[in-house]
Amino acid sequence: MIEPITGGAMQAAYLTAAPAFARAFIRRSPEALAAEFAHSRHIDLRDFFGPTRAHSVSHPRQECMAMLAERGFSLPRIGRVFNRDHTTVHHGIEAVKRRAAL
Repeated sequence: MIEPITGGAMQAAYLTAAPAFARAFIRRSPEALAAEFAHSRHIDLRDFFGPTRAHSVSHPRQECMAMLAERGFSLPRIGRVFNRDHTTVHHGIEAVKRRAAL
């Protein structure tokens, strides 16, 4: 026979599982993800989010755009992160795919 769970036992089980469960569903902002991406590549944030076209910055920026798109962010949302139009984001994602195919 199945014993009913008490309120205290339920609360204890929840408090034990809650931190791990909550971390699994935390959705980080695209700005935070992009900043972490730039930091991991040792790129200055002003350059990463700025207008520079240097390959050492623009290619990682495009890779970051592709990563954000894979995580489900829309092209207009990604464009707002980088202060660019959604068509520029689309071009960047396609450029990453072309470079990967080579």
